[in-house]
Amino acid sequence: MGSLLTAVLPLALGAAVSPTLLALQLIVLSGTAHRLARAWALAAGAALVLAAFSLLCVTALARVRPSHGHKSATDAVVLIASGVLLGALAVRSRIRTPTVGERHTSRISERLTTAPTSWYVGVGAFGMVVNFSTLLLVLPAVHEITHSAAAGSAKVTAFVLLYVIVLLPVLAPVVLAQMLGPRADHALDVTHRWVGRNARTIGTVIEAVFALYLVVKGVRAIP
Repeated sequence: MGSLLTAVLPLALGAAVSPTLLALQLIVLSGTAHRLARAWALAAGAALVLAAFSLLCVTALARVRPSHGHKSATDAVVLIASGVLLGALAVRSRIRTPTVGERHTSRISERLTTAPTSWYVGVGAFGMVVNFSTLLLVLPAVHEITHSAAAGSAKVTAFVLLYVIVLLPVLAPVVLAQMLGPRADHALDVTHRWVGRNARTIGTVIEAVFALYLVVKGVRAIP
């Protein structure tokens, strides 16, 4: 159990550093009409996509699971491929044109005030779909879980932790707003402004660091 969590938690924490999803949720919570209902709807949309993507990963990886718990070339391929793609995203993030997530956030901010609450499920879903850096870290994390020799209960625990941690950018702000009400507004507003100024830098650093981490780990996993 300990070794499985050691492998999964760094990837989960890296995947949770999502300026795009956090910015979307903070935009929703800065509104005045039905903001909590809309924020929970956005979180639900992101959660549904994450669940679907995780299930897809489990299904695909189960087909290539190595026997007897030994490492296989698949371990190295998944890690190295994820690292290379994250590295490409880091380079892309330094290009001065808006990223997919930034364009999506900009479009949404213009339509939030008049959109029905049900529309926010789609906002959260699409926000997770275009959040490539998060998904590229979820993939090797799910791989670690499915290929682990740990007991089934340990794998379930690891997956639940992964799932909840990855959703923190959309869950933490709305939980804070739900619990504290208007008292949370200042903290959310300050966070919103800070994320808006530093989103590209945050994303680039996370992508570059974990690209290196995954590539090194993948090279070490080569049979």
